[in-house]
Amino acid sequence: MNNKEIVNEMLKNGAKQIANITVKNVTVKQMDAYTRLGLSLDTEVDGYRADENGEYQEAKTNIIFVSSFAIASVLKDDDNAAFAANHLVNNPDALGIILSRAKITIVQQTVAADEEYVNPFATSGEATVFGHATIINHVVDIKLSDFGLKKLDRLADLMLGFQ
Repeated sequence: MNNKEIVNEMLKNGAKQIANITVKNVTVKQMDAYTRLGLSLDTEVDGYRADENGEYQEAKTNIIFVSSFAIASVLKDDDNAAFAANHLVNNPDALGIILSRAKITIVQQTVAADEEYVNPFATSGEATVFGHATIINHVVDIKLSDFGLKKLDRLADLMLGFQ
């Protein structure tokens, strides 16, 4: 299945799509097996937060977490950004600049506690089990801002050896 078919299947199975969200800021954290991006959004979306006892409660949040691989996969579908996708995975701090002011579309997939979850976009098919209910946020579309596009142009020049 291609990405559009995957999204349509997710929506048929109860996932929720939210469009036109502006990325305000990006934090980058290296995890054991991937690089996690924290996207600060201009609007709150459904999510979960840990309370003072460490229990996860459903709440509104303006921060979602995604992997640099997932973002690069979406950027590969953008004619203006595809050239830089692999470079950005290898240099994830640059995503904080490139994604600044971008408009994104997310699909929120609810996963119940102790339910096996398989990322529908991954090729591995490995299941993950969360010990608490969660909402998985999939970024399915990115419209880079004029600022982000200018920085990509600058990146292209640098990759070509231009000063």
